[in-house]
Amino acid sequence: MTELREPARSVRREATRERVLDAALAVFAERGVIGASVEDICERAGFTRGAFYSNFEGKADLVDALVAREHARVIAYLDANLALTMADLSGQGAEGCDDLASMAPVVDRILGAIPVDRQVAMLQTELEINAIRQPEVAGSFRDADARFRARIAEFIVRGTSLRNRELLVASADVADAAVAIVERSVRRALLQGGGADPDEMARAVLPLLLLAVSRPIGG
Repeated sequence: MTELREPARSVRREATRERVLDAALAVFAERGVIGASVEDICERAGFTRGAFYSNFEGKADLVDALVAREHARVIAYLDANLALTMADLSGQGAEGCDDLASMAPVVDRILGAIPVDRQVAMLQTELEINAIRQPEVAGSFRDADARFRARIAEFIVRGTSLRNRELLVASADVADAAVAIVERSVRRALLQGGGADPDEMARAVLPLLLLAVSRPIGG
């Protein structure tokens, strides 16, 4: 009987863990990491503190688990989209590589590969602020963020090369600039409200950025 009960217990435990993580995502997005308490998260999840501490050592452990889960989701989404869009870009040709229109396909793929969600955007902001405030416990966030930005850098290098262009500066710096533009574009839309297009600013600025930091291959 133990062999029959143990898998069910593991499933229930995992469901409890995921429910606590979902609650933490919502509470952190609303109140910030420092402002949110274990009690707030338990109340949102509908569990006792006992259920919380049977899954996490404390709030810091919960933050690490949430960072790992959310970044794994983003990386999986990113990789799936980039695999498809690279094939698409490869078949488009690279004519007119010196104009803004030539960069539009690359920009569209970057924007399409990064999921836009109000709650996730707020969570990302709060986790980054927390990492700045508490660098001694922010290793998991820095590592996950570095993996995400490395994927973006790889895409930019490959995407611009498929447009017959090469970067003039470090790909990591270009990726950081591109991510900053996308994040600001999303935040501006959230501030405006009313269903504002989260990609509007990024779609206008990113082609200029990519042209400015690259040149025709062999040029």
